[in-house]
Amino acid sequence: MFQSLNLCLILFLFFSIISISSAIFIVSSKNLFYAAISLAFLGVSIAVLIALISFQYSLYSVFHLLLYVGATVVFLSISLVMFKGLEVRQINIAWAPIVAGVSAVLIFIAVVLSLSGVQLGQVGEINLQTLSSIILEKYWFPAVVLVVGLLTTLIEAITLARRD
Repeated sequence: MFQSLNLCLILFLFFSIISISSAIFIVSSKNLFYAAISLAFLGVSIAVLIALISFQYSLYSVFHLLLYVGATVVFLSISLVMFKGLEVRQINIAWAPIVAGVSAVLIFIAVVLSLSGVQLGQVGEINLQTLSSIILEKYWFPAVVLVVGLLTTLIEAITLARRD
C-alpha cells in the first residue's frame, strides 16, 4: 500500500508539472502549431490526473483522451493548415501575467484544500474485455456519437488536406 501511494504521488507530481508547463507553453508560444501539439500534452496529462483520482473516473479519462486530445488537436492542426496565410497580431498587456499567476495560485490552493480530505482507494486490475462490454452495454449511444464525431473529423481532415 505504501509503495502504491508513493507511485501515485510521483505520477501526480510528474503529470502536474507536465500540465502546468504545457499550459505555460501554450500561452507563451508564438507558433500556433506547436501550441496545438502542446495542447495534446496538456490533454494527456489531464487525462492521467483524472485517472489517478479514482478507478471510477478511468472511463471518463479514456473519453477525454479520445475526444479532447484526439479531435481537438486534429481540428486545430487542420484549421492551422487552412488558415496558414492568416496574420495574427499579438497584444501585450502588462498586468496579464500577474493576474494569471495569482489566479493559478488561488486555483491550486482551492484544489489542494478540496482534495485534502480525499482518501486514495485501491485500484483494481483493468480488464479491457470487461471495459469494452461495459461500454457496449451501458454507454453504447455516447460511443456511437464519439465514433461518428471522430470519423467526421477524419473525413474533414482528408478533404482539407487534398485541397492543397
